[in-house]
Amino acid sequence: MIRLRARANRNSFVGIAVFISIVILASCAHKASPLSKDRLNPKLQKVSALNNRQILFTFSEILDTINLNPEYFSIISDEETLKIMALYPSLSAAEIIAITDIQFDKVYEVSGYVFDTAQNKGNFQKFFTGSSKPDTIIPWIVKYSKGANHKEFTVIFSEAMDTTFLKSYILPKKDLKPEWQNLRACRLIPEIPDDSLSYDTTYYLYINKGARDISGNTINIFITSITPDTIYEPINLKGTVQINDTFVKTGLAVLKRKYPIGITTVDQGNFAFEVRDSLPYTIEVISGKYSGSGEVSVDSVNNIILQLEEKDIDSLIN
Repeated sequence: MIRLRARANRNSFVGIAVFISIVILASCAHKASPLSKDRLNPKLQKVSALNNRQILFTFSEILDTINLNPEYFSIISDEETLKIMALYPSLSAAEIIAITDIQFDKVYEVSGYVFDTAQNKGNFQKFFTGSSKPDTIIPWIVKYSKGANHKEFTVIFSEAMDTTFLKSYILPKKDLKPEWQNLRACRLIPEIPDDSLSYDTTYYLYINKGARDISGNTINIFITSITPDTIYEPINLKGTVQINDTFVKTGLAVLKRKYPIGITTVDQGNFAFEVRDSLPYTIEVISGKYSGSGEVSVDSVNNIILQLEEKDIDSLIN
């Protein structure tokens, strides 16, 4: 009897020890590895003068672009200090573009510091050759509001823009004024409360030569549409445009119902609108020195024939 109890006690002890070991091993197996902090300082890898007003700085990693400050950078030559008007991130957050006074084709020295997203400070110093080539690159819109569940228009340009100038049209007509968030991003907000966007309406934004970069280059035609609706099931209204028996390559089409309510481009003879009902609309189309109009609807074969009569898009919209 005593031997059996001793053996039972030993077995119980061994079982408890094995259980504790399993628990410890399981805890170790699921223990997360300690987090490592980014301690690498950002480094300036390359400097390129894009033209006589813009310089591109390429760094080794993504930077803290929210707190960029022109005072962090200094650009000098033997004769002068080149003034930096603004700094902003390029299409990549590891690239910074500086807007400067007019450069010349000579050697400059840039020095300063930046911070990465972990707030590591990176000091730099580099030589580069400036450019006397004028800026001829046409800016474009890289991000914008589109579709349902948007209560305002927001556009982001490809480069620094002239924030004193923005001309746009809203259809149906609303008076919206630009509110620049920075040199690239702009919101269009109501002038007065009555110009707020209605919930159940689709609005079109049209810009043509109505925005320019700091060198005066204007953007090409841009059109987008939004609606504050959260549930929006549009109906497609499509049609074609011809001159004699030939489909037009490009043009603009304005949709009306008493007054202009939408605008779109004509591409290779085709146009398309998103509408909310199948009732008839009036459409006016221009292409170069040709223009034409007609009644269109969702369930019809819509073909607009243009005649030699030049019209201005502003007159159609207004």
